[in-house]
Amino acid sequence: MSKTFSRRRFLGTSGAGFAAAMLAGGALPAGFGKAVMAQDGGTEFHAAYPYLDPGAGGHFNSFVTNAILTPINPSQVYGDLILQPLGMYYWATAEWLPLLATEWSFVSSGGSASPEAEVEPEASPASEGVPAGADNQPLYRMGEVDVNADVFEVKLREGAMWSDGTPITAQDLVDTLWLRRLMSQTEWKYLDDVTAVDDYTVHCHMSDPSTEVERYVIRIAYPRPSSVYGEWAQKARDLYSSGKTNDDPELKQLLDQFTQFRPEGDYPVSGPYKIDVDSITNAQMTLVKNDKAWNADQAKFDRIINFNGETDTISAVVLSKEIDYATHGFAVATEKQMIDEGIRVVRPPVYSGPAIFLNYGKFEEFKDERVRQAIAHAINREQNGTVSLGDSGIAQKYMTGMSDNLVPQWLSQEAIDGLNQYEYDQDKAASLLEEAGWTKDGDTWKTPAGNDAVYDLLFPAEFADWSASAQDAAEQLTAFGIQINPSAVTHTQQPIDVNKGNFDLAIRGWGSSNNPHPHYSYTAAFYTHNTLAKNDGGKGMDFPLVQDTEVAGEVDLDKLTVESAEGLDRDAQKDNVTTIAQVFNELLPIVPLFERYGNNAALEGVRVKEWPADGDAIYKNSPYADGIPVMLMYTGWMEPVEG
Repeated sequence: MSKTFSRRRFLGTSGAGFAAAMLAGGALPAGFGKAVMAQDGGTEFHAAYPYLDPGAGGHFNSFVTNAILTPINPSQVYGDLILQPLGMYYWATAEWLPLLATEWSFVSSGGSASPEAEVEPEASPASEGVPAGADNQPLYRMGEVDVNADVFEVKLREGAMWSDGTPITAQDLVDTLWLRRLMSQTEWKYLDDVTAVDDYTVHCHMSDPSTEVERYVIRIAYPRPSSVYGEWAQKARDLYSSGKTNDDPELKQLLDQFTQFRPEGDYPVSGPYKIDVDSITNAQMTLVKNDKAWNADQAKFDRIINFNGETDTISAVVLSKEIDYATHGFAVATEKQMIDEGIRVVRPPVYSGPAIFLNYGKFEEFKDERVRQAIAHAINREQNGTVSLGDSGIAQKYMTGMSDNLVPQWLSQEAIDGLNQYEYDQDKAASLLEEAGWTKDGDTWKTPAGNDAVYDLLFPAEFADWSASAQDAAEQLTAFGIQINPSAVTHTQQPIDVNKGNFDLAIRGWGSSNNPHPHYSYTAAFYTHNTLAKNDGGKGMDFPLVQDTEVAGEVDLDKLTVESAEGLDRDAQKDNVTTIAQVFNELLPIVPLFERYGNNAALEGVRVKEWPADGDAIYKNSPYADGIPVMLMYTGWMEPVEG
């Protein structure tokens, strides 16, 4: 999954042998299946989402990579049932489901609020009806925003408690946001201070106002308990108050210490479920009800069994009907078997997909955009998507760095018509390489330095769709004369290798499966495996963010990324989004291949009574952001099969 498409392998299990046994009709191994579950008659939801168990490096610091089912970003779907967000979003209707927050608004520091929020507003024209679960819910959307506001104000839900019985307060959210500043999270490009006004009110002061502060705070910065993280947050605040920045050694040292912090696994949580730490194995874990959650009664399953696995092995467990919902990007043949077995397949857009990332710090020749443009022309992206995901792999058309679904919402038709669609044209690709000083020696291209164009392509071994995409791209480029050696690395190590710069080319995610504004697609392109690679001690692809372009002259891509979400007038943002989309289209700092649509298994009638009908507006949500089963549970829509 983009950073996302986290489809991890079944740790500690012989994947091929396990899958072969299951597909041949064999019994589930010990530790799986109904034989050891629901013995007390309780209702269960069977999930499939990967994690590292503690013996393999998994931990419970929810700010840091490899945290166990805690959403270090919204892509860890079931983590939202453990640590509850302030709110979750219906992408089709632009409405919020309030959770730990009840209301929020942009206000001026003088105290005047934006106009009164709308509750249960009419659905947007793009919606095909009210999403399943949204009926009779107190939905929320801010009214008209004062464009001169400089504070984002959040009102927390009074009476909400942590699982240890202590109240959830403003200080929990304040400490969370300050630690996100330590982690260089993007909202702090817009914020300069966060304070608690009272026990249930938080003010986020915006030095550079942005509509997306709402998304960052309400959806992404879910509160963590100050009882666990408060001392770390205070250390960070003290250093920032003294004038230190993230570039100073004191904060770098604190960051290093904090990323090594490992709290106990049973620390307080806010959601309707919590991890039974003693249940964790390398095969599965159990989430049990947290009755202290303010909305615990909405989640109608007594527990959630989460199977640990990536596509190569979870496929077999899905086919055995032991999984109620899975988002693993199944192979074309597996999808056919699912349908033949009567397992529903739903196809929500993922707003993202695989792309080729290049190591600019290692190879001088990649710095010429004509080389990246040539690579785009040399690969048949339609073939690449079909080979990888069948009907769910749709070739990128506009090549703007954001989903093709979003382009018409943000760019005028004139701007769209001016985009280079990089049609499959190997003659054009060859011409561009020659313009860049490359030469052909027999069947092999040589770089301007006279070296054979031979590169390794790093991809996560357990991601079935990305693996197929990498293999196909390697074959196409090799046939074109750029020799590509595909190199599979376990999914937990591959992004770290990319961040540390230990790669030539790599398959990682373009776009954003986490958030609907184009801004997040550009943070993925220019920050995730580039400037934020420092969180893993490296420079990532080391792509310089100051570039010369034909479409916009000299540009600072950091500035353009921030500006794409700047201001409180969304319509006014369209000019900035258009500029960065055009710049991306010209420079191709990463080369998108195809856009992924889900081919998600949605089993009915075994443990889950039913899923929403095809075409329901809930399926406009990205499955890795405002997760479909999570929102159905939070609204009480999803019901277990009656015993």
